[in-house]
Amino acid sequence: MAKPVGREREIAKLRRSQRAAAVGRLLLAELSSWEEFLSPERTDFSIYGRRDLKANQSRFRGGVRKEIDRFCAKNFDGMDEVRLEKLYLRVRDRLGLELPLKDFENEFAKLKAKTLDGAPRHCTVVISLWGLQMRFPEDMLSKDIIDAIRQIREAEEKLKPHRSKSHSKVLGARDEIRFNVRKQEFASRTCLLACFNTVEAALNGIAWDFAQNDDRFKSLSKEKRKVIEDGKFRDKLLKYPELVTGRALWDENDDRVRAFIDKVQPYRNALVHASPFSKPERYGGIDKLEHIYRIDARKAKEAASITVSLLVDLFRHVLGGDQDLPPWLTALETATEPNARIQ
Repeated sequence: MAKPVGREREIAKLRRSQRAAAVGRLLLAELSSWEEFLSPERTDFSIYGRRDLKANQSRFRGGVRKEIDRFCAKNFDGMDEVRLEKLYLRVRDRLGLELPLKDFENEFAKLKAKTLDGAPRHCTVVISLWGLQMRFPEDMLSKDIIDAIRQIREAEEKLKPHRSKSHSKVLGARDEIRFNVRKQEFASRTCLLACFNTVEAALNGIAWDFAQNDDRFKSLSKEKRKVIEDGKFRDKLLKYPELVTGRALWDENDDRVRAFIDKVQPYRNALVHASPFSKPERYGGIDKLEHIYRIDARKAKEAASITVSLLVDLFRHVLGGDQDLPPWLTALETATEPNARIQ
């Protein structure tokens, strides 16, 4: 295909500039609608005279372009107008973009560490009207724990005035009490599930990052590589810290491990595999239905505390003492402290 010349070339340049501006403003979360984002596609530049085309280009370079250039220099390595136009076209096709970080950087430009803000390499780059964001399971699931604990505390505050009253006096508040008991039970179950899922997601993320970026992974035996890529939960918890760092952290008799396996995992298993066919002899004496019925606010808050303690020690071991904990874990640690304020 012949390259555009003359006026056609000026139109192509202006459209590229407008597309780059639109996706740049989208990344900055400055657009109010997809209609605004699509305006470069809906503008008929063919009606512009060549002088007007050049004037528009000049105005772009003097205003919006500078802001976009600053944004790109701050957040990317190697992003330019041509790549911004390419990104615009990808976003345009689906009115948004979700792409693994590795694929995003291969196709467009490398994100700077400050922009990642502690997000791991296995995160997904998300572009929407909310701007440029990073998503990954540990962050999402840890926020489930935070929100569950918040709901438990809110329900406790609402129920507290009724605890000292006689049964006859609380009958009039039956609907309010029922609502908050139900809210507390729901949040407690959610918290137990999220605790287990957050730990497993964190272990999987650590293993994935190790397998992608560490030559030592290639030197592992076939059996150990299989554990990294497709291990059972117990193997992940017990073996990943040493496989990834070369230094042992704990074994199955460690108090941290035992607390999680004894006080978190059984409730998660009971919820995930809920069944009236209880066979305690197959599950270490655990009656799964009985475990479901025993889940309450106290057990949920204890599970959150155990989970945070386990994760903090895990990441300090993996990252080393000189690196900060991931922001999502710091937020989880703060929000689940006994005296944390309800947000």
